[in-house]
Amino acid sequence: MQTTQRRIRTLVVDDSPIAVHSICAVLERQPEVEVVGTAQDGREALSLAQALRAELVLMDVQMPIMNGIEAARELSGKCPAIRVVMVTIHDRPELREVCRESGAKGFILKQQLHQELPTLLRQLFGPGSGRHGAPRKNGGS
Repeated sequence: MQTTQRRIRTLVVDDSPIAVHSICAVLERQPEVEVVGTAQDGREALSLAQALRAELVLMDVQMPIMNGIEAARELSGKCPAIRVVMVTIHDRPELREVCRESGAKGFILKQQLHQELPTLLRQLFGPGSGRHGAPRKNGGS
């Protein structure tokens, strides 16, 4: 049964091409997600997130030029409707707290992405995950 539900516009941010490929492969298995772009660092993510009208940004913590924590802080300040989820290999309580304080709405270990992503999508975007509320057509990006 196919629906015409709009998909969650998603940006993947990681400095490792292998990680980007792996994350995108997991996302492709989620029918409610559409990968609209990729970035290699936080600075590139900031410009692409707005330009691509991303609703979800899956972002690595450690990257060159601008790390994920700095980028999450800026994105949450400029574009609070964009949900940032940190995706990392480091599982430390203090890192989770710093990510939360930076505005990240979620934290997933890369090795658990395929297991935890569906639950996180429901938490962030609601049941069915194709939308997170009424359509937004505010032209002022």
